[in-house]
Amino acid sequence: MTRQKVAILGGGFGALTTAWNLTATPEQREKYEVEIWQMGWRLGGKCATSRDAQNRVLEHGLHFWFGCYDNAWSMLRDVYEEWEKPAGCPFQTGLDAFDAQDFTPLWTQQADGSWGFWNVTWPTNDEHRGNGQVELSIRGMLSELASLLKLILKKSGREDHPAHATLDRLEEDLLAEGAAQRHHESFTDVQNAFTPHHEKSLPMGNLFRDVLHIGAAFAAGIVWDVLVRRKSLDALNAVEFREWLKSHGGNAAIVDGSSVVRAIYDCCFWYQEGSHAKPSVGTGTAVRVILRIVTTYKGHVMYTLKAGMAEAVVAPMYDVLRARGMKVHFFHKTTGLHLDADGKGIERITLAKQAVTPNGYEATTVVDGVPTWPVEPYWDQLENGAALKAAGVDFENHWSPPYPTEDVVLTRGTDFDHVVLGISMGGYKPLNDAEPSLAQELIDAGGPFARMVEGIGLVPTLAAQVWLPETTEQLGWDARPATVGGPEAYDIWADMSQLNGVEGGSGSVHYFCGAYATTAYREPASAGDTQSAALADVTAQFGDWVAANGTVNWCGRAAGPVPPNESYIRANIDPAECCVGSGVGEVSLRLSADETGFDNLVLAGCYVRTGLNTTCVESAVMSGMQASRAISGFPETVLGEHYL
Repeated sequence: MTRQKVAILGGGFGALTTAWNLTATPEQREKYEVEIWQMGWRLGGKCATSRDAQNRVLEHGLHFWFGCYDNAWSMLRDVYEEWEKPAGCPFQTGLDAFDAQDFTPLWTQQADGSWGFWNVTWPTNDEHRGNGQVELSIRGMLSELASLLKLILKKSGREDHPAHATLDRLEEDLLAEGAAQRHHESFTDVQNAFTPHHEKSLPMGNLFRDVLHIGAAFAAGIVWDVLVRRKSLDALNAVEFREWLKSHGGNAAIVDGSSVVRAIYDCCFWYQEGSHAKPSVGTGTAVRVILRIVTTYKGHVMYTLKAGMAEAVVAPMYDVLRARGMKVHFFHKTTGLHLDADGKGIERITLAKQAVTPNGYEATTVVDGVPTWPVEPYWDQLENGAALKAAGVDFENHWSPPYPTEDVVLTRGTDFDHVVLGISMGGYKPLNDAEPSLAQELIDAGGPFARMVEGIGLVPTLAAQVWLPETTEQLGWDARPATVGGPEAYDIWADMSQLNGVEGGSGSVHYFCGAYATTAYREPASAGDTQSAALADVTAQFGDWVAANGTVNWCGRAAGPVPPNESYIRANIDPAECCVGSGVGEVSLRLSADETGFDNLVLAGCYVRTGLNTTCVESAVMSGMQASRAISGFPETVLGEHYL
């Protein structure tokens, strides 16, 4: 049997998941010959990681896996079962490469403008990650939400509050086919019980009240719009989430000012062009994401990594895929997708070969049982590697100094039958008049693909990592915190000191990230100082942030700047590194993997329409499963794809 050839362009989670499923069984491997074409020296996309000269993990930003990521957890478990682990590997199941993160204190700003924290510890459950059971009904999820609100009352010592009895009745009533109107009235009663009677009675920082008020408004809105009016969540994407909350009784000052609402916007980077002044997410998407996180998590609400993302997850996938016979062509940057004469499919793919590897390329090195990626290519494996390094070449960056390339052309029928576009949308979205898109022919053809690419915006981000000599306890914390909703722009922060296990360090490790308000990602490659200027900007911003807020989150540390050699700062403005928006009017433009309109092209990436429709690992994994199914019919189902 002649195998069908699949060219996967890009090496992020969506692309890797596609390859994983296309080669998942001996039968699949007999049918499909799969190759990945990836620019630069690493896999992982936005989750690519590396080790520096001090053996410290360097990330694109802070990555959490939520307990509701059922498809991702299931795949990770299968990867580790098949992976031939290096000697001394500290992780045996994949699931053990993550630490539970139950303690998530929420930043809160007081009336005088000062910042503090409201400590939050999430309840746990006995469910197992990746067990395939997440399909709750809307009533079942509302019942789970009522139970959570009741638990908040209990933990706050307010079990005698009248709202508790209302929630108690509602929790049981929702599971029966009761009147939706009655459910709405019950949630409205809870909401009203925690609504200020006058704006002057609205002190900032009352997050206990805010959670109950917003949670009840959220639930009342779902009951009214979905159960009573029979609207779909997709239809609700036409309304901005904060405005929707207000339309269902949410107090404007709480909705606009509380960290409770900001937390989800920060977590998902729901800001147009990275600007906190332009928050935007479709209500249907916000509802799906919140309900998935809050009501369907397994074990713990959130997990943090004990190693780099691309060490604990990507490198094992890479090893297994190679063992299955799949090829990865590093140092190949896609430059063009070219249509056939009828405009119905991809006839040719052009790539720029960025470097010559005379003896092949070994991409990872095992350190203490963990496969690691370098912060730069292994220059000694490249032809003229020393000269390329001296010239400051960065194969991953849009504004790299120029370097010689060789044209590579793949043709349909000879080199590929199917194409998986696994490159982040920013990598092919037209951004300026000087540079045509690598998918320009497809965009010029019009149709849904063009509308998606032209209509969905990008969100640049910034990130910082800090290594401090003080331990978590010495900094004033009894447990490792992970927080959102903080002072801009580094409004997400997590103590990641569990990484001392693989970095061999002591003291504490801290990751920060946030949306970055800039349009620098639109600059053409000829604007060679774009990346360095952005890095200088975000570095200065981080210095200002630490000066203003460092003694709040690190109360056990003396005030002062973080030494440059103890920090790593990134401006994620490369178009391919930007996140994709989920704003009002954008989600409806997303396509499922098989909806490109071109007969041999499928999509993979977290911008694909999956049922989550926001930037996260689970969305990327679901997109890869869709892409594999579009080509091979496997897997038949994608868990949560038609969620609500």
